[in-house]
Amino acid sequence: MDAGTGAKPPVERSIDLLREHRDEMAVWLALEVLQLDPVAQQDIELLRRLGLCQERLEERLRAQTSARETT
Repeated sequence: MDAGTGAKPPVERSIDLLREHRDEMAVWLALEVLQLDPVAQQDIELLRRLGLCQERLEERLRAQTSARETT
């Protein structure tokens, strides 16, 4: 419990974010799976680009969630 402070534990906040950004999280997970593929791991340029896509997605999600928290 949160002892009546009204603040959600980090796990609950994470689950809420997953629900709100379901599509983005599916793309992030697909990129993660592709990076773990043995064939993809042999292509350094592909791995670099997959990683860049994942980083851009993470940055966009961080910007969206931080903008919402400040309003």
